[in-house]
Amino acid sequence: MQGFPDISQITKILSDESRIQIITILMDKRYHTVHELAKLVHIKDHTASYHLKKMAGQGWLTSHKQGRSVYYCLSNDEIAELMEQLMHLSPIKPITSYNKSTEYKQLKAGRSCYCHLAGELGVQFFDQLRQLQFLILENDQLSLTSAGETFFTELSINTHDLKKKPGIFAKPCLDWTERRFHLAGHLGTTFFNECIAREWLIKHPQNRSIVLSRAGLKWFQSFFALENKI
Repeated sequence: MQGFPDISQITKILSDESRIQIITILMDKRYHTVHELAKLVHIKDHTASYHLKKMAGQGWLTSHKQGRSVYYCLSNDEIAELMEQLMHLSPIKPITSYNKSTEYKQLKAGRSCYCHLAGELGVQFFDQLRQLQFLILENDQLSLTSAGETFFTELSINTHDLKKKPGIFAKPCLDWTERRFHLAGHLGTTFFNECIAREWLIKHPQNRSIVLSRAGLKWFQSFFALENKI
């Protein structure tokens, strides 16, 4: 017999700082080994393994064994979105080191929110979509206009097929650093993946920040220069 949700299991996972750091790292949607995560979080391998198995047991992570190494990844984007919301609600922790300051600036400029574009670049992209009336936001609901369909079709994104997929086609996601919305849902994920495939965006090897390639900078600059002719 089904019962009530046990929220305490979530709070137990998030009660440990090392687990929070591991989840945050895994928001880049890549697989990481136990040793890689332990090194980034500054804990022992066996401690990282304990935390990872604990979170995997709650369904938060998926794993893949290759050779002697076990790789871990977040199991779905809902976990990443939960973390992004918690970051928005949490008090600000002072930055006390040069490395952390550099990382924050990188993440603020542009990053992956698990599988969609976030940070300043993501928010600017979302704002421009609305300014051009490609997307209409009303009562926290997003709708794609015919002009928007044409825009995404030109990027080889089939919006008709995306609308048929289970889940949410397009939705606003409140950005942790900018306190404004970026694009999430199937549309946001597909656009982000297209940018990666075209090598417009390049993922940072050690955190979830992204940078624009020369081709990406050229495309985004031309997009931001578009004006609404309606």
